[in-house]
Amino acid sequence: MLRTSVFVAALLLGAPAFAQTTVSDPAGFGGLAESADEQVNVTADNLDVDENESTALFTGNVEITQGTMRLTAPELRTVYGEGGPSDLESFTASGGRVFMEFDDQTVEGNQAFYDFGSRVLTFTGDVVVVNASGTVNAQRLVIDTRAGTSSFSSEGGGGGRVQSTFTPGG
Repeated sequence: MLRTSVFVAALLLGAPAFAQTTVSDPAGFGGLAESADEQVNVTADNLDVDENESTALFTGNVEITQGTMRLTAPELRTVYGEGGPSDLESFTASGGRVFMEFDDQTVEGNQAFYDFGSRVLTFTGDVVVVNASGTVNAQRLVIDTRAGTSSFSSEGGGGGRVQSTFTPGG
């Protein structure tokens, strides 16, 4: 397995949000900001670096850890800056279901994109968030760790809706 420590740079991705639900961190992700400056560790079965494209592709049992956050995916494509693969700007986790564990909750979706500069994590595709207080299902989840907000959406409203089940006192 390959272990790489990664320090971060800025890259801003502008994408329209079709939010149906935006509230002050309902899923409890604000704590991710506390570990945002900690070292990021990536392990995988394989790593291919394309210096011409400033990308790196991790494949096979990919695991990312930062603080108490753990994210797993079949593959991880990173974009890096002038400092090489350790100058990470963003990543896209995909290739099947992407899972994230953070404190006492889990998130899963078909893809996750993280912008290290803006500290925004976006899950898309059949997103499911589960914690002690309940479950939220959506097509898109945007977690802004700096603002302490989570935004769930049905992504364009094509008949789908954000669905939530909450446990009182959970």
